[in-house]
Amino acid sequence: MSDAWNEMLDEFRALGGTADNICLKQGPLGRGLFPVDQTKPVHIHIPENLLIDSADVFVEDGRFRVSPNSPAGARERAFLENYENAFSWGSGGHADVERFLESMQALPETLRGLLADKFGLGVQFEDATPAFVLSRFLAARIFGYHGRSVVMPIIELANHGDGSSYGDAGGISLSGQFPGEVLVRYSSSDPLQIFMTWGFATDSPLALSIGGSLNTKAGKVVVIERKFEGQVRVTKGQPLWIPEVAIDGDQATLQYLMIGNRQFPRLSKGIFYRLMRDAGFVNVEETFDVIQHMNRMHFLELIGALEGHEGPMIRTLRDMARFQLQAMSHCYGVREV
Repeated sequence: MSDAWNEMLDEFRALGGTADNICLKQGPLGRGLFPVDQTKPVHIHIPENLLIDSADVFVEDGRFRVSPNSPAGARERAFLENYENAFSWGSGGHADVERFLESMQALPETLRGLLADKFGLGVQFEDATPAFVLSRFLAARIFGYHGRSVVMPIIELANHGDGSSYGDAGGISLSGQFPGEVLVRYSSSDPLQIFMTWGFATDSPLALSIGGSLNTKAGKVVVIERKFEGQVRVTKGQPLWIPEVAIDGDQATLQYLMIGNRQFPRLSKGIFYRLMRDAGFVNVEETFDVIQHMNRMHFLELIGALEGHEGPMIRTLRDMARFQLQAMSHCYGVREV
């Protein structure tokens, strides 16, 4: 391990952090965290004094900065700046974001139009201004901590996988024993949302509907959004995908809608049926089937539009669509809720 890495960890510990049995190196997923000794557990804990709000950071002359108006102490602000410029933002982080945006903008125009119009990916085609690159960089690395959006140093270096999950008691933590790389599940969301936030394709046990509206036979309208922040309730450590529903006359707006779940394949319909019946909607069974059909057709259209094109981003989009369709297929029967 480099002297700079060890010096950074020493300062992190001096400020109240815990960083046991970790090193930074290259692996199959690129750069990531690894246990120094695989026979011993890894434990990382970021204390609350090192959790700096994402709204208090900015870039100046290409370097990551923390606003002097941040309530964090001067030493804590200096630590985050030094960490980011040496190991995250300034060590390939901003370059990774720029490469992703360039690969999205290089897609054929018809494909860009499809992704923007039907999948809500229009923001990915914005110019890579310094402000937008920083916002994209932060979106993939911040953590929602008790109503705050905070930067989480060191832990954000762990790559995505099924190895562990984040803890949020008295700070942010990541712990476990890992036979190889230290992995953490970034999100319990679906393949589409994971691609939108982190830019890669991965399998997921559930699918959530794309955004859109549907006119029912009874003359009512169902509007589906993809708004998750602060809305996904958690029971016994597990996300409970029951959205809030806003009723305005003959329109029901759902902040999101689960349409497939590998672990609970009967739950998606059960949730929708209950919510719609409580809102006074009828023929809810057919409405759900139409929503699922609409989703399938959009992802099949995307797979068709990708035919004849090659490249890393094309393969990633194709994998994302396949993972979404696989998760969507886990929907049969009804579990009453």
